Amino acid sequence: MALLLCLLFTGVFSFEVSLQRRGVQCFGEDLSKGTLYVGEVSTNDKRPDYRPLSIRALFKDISVIYEKANINHDKFSFTSTDDGPHMLCIENAGQFEVWADVKILTGAAAKDYSNVASTKDLRESERKIELIKENTKQIHKELQHIREREEEMRNTNETIHSRVVAYSIFTIVFLIALALIQTLYLKRFFKSKKMI
Repeated sequence: MALLLCLLFTGVFSFEVSLQRRGVQCFGEDLSKGTLYVGEVSTNDKRPDYRPLSIRALFKDISVIYEKANINHDKFSFTSTDDGPHMLCIENAGQFEVWADVKILTGAAAKDYSNVASTKDLRESERKIELIKENTKQIHKELQHIREREEEMRNTNETIHSRVVAYSIFTIVFLIALALIQTLYLKRFFKSKKMI
């Protein structure tokens, strides 16, 4: 169970995707502010003259963070400047179907600790402790972000609830008033016809 939780919060995703000719695939992740994002995209076709891919990293589907065209391999990174959804879109500009390998690292998993071990002469266990500390910081940051989003959603739910209650009360009062008016009208109508 602990291993599953560690894997869940490490932020490592690697997969292979099929891109149809002139096709686009987008992958999104909700990142908190200050999260490191490292991506690597490559095709299985390693011919240097064949560069069918274009990649684009977007924030909230509108602002472009990173963009590169006509590639068959690229590695890039950025640090998120705000909370919210970040998208990685891969486009196949070629005439044929292409398989692309995609590797995404976020948070502590994206940091390279091999240099830390060599510069500080840390033993392997100390390097792992540094990695665990970074993972803990990242999990703490994500939990704070989740709490903030939960509070926003709770406020939205309470606002909607109060509006629904007010609308329901208004509807009930309106229907009672309409029933009274209808009753008075029918009573007057039947009296005028001398049925009552």
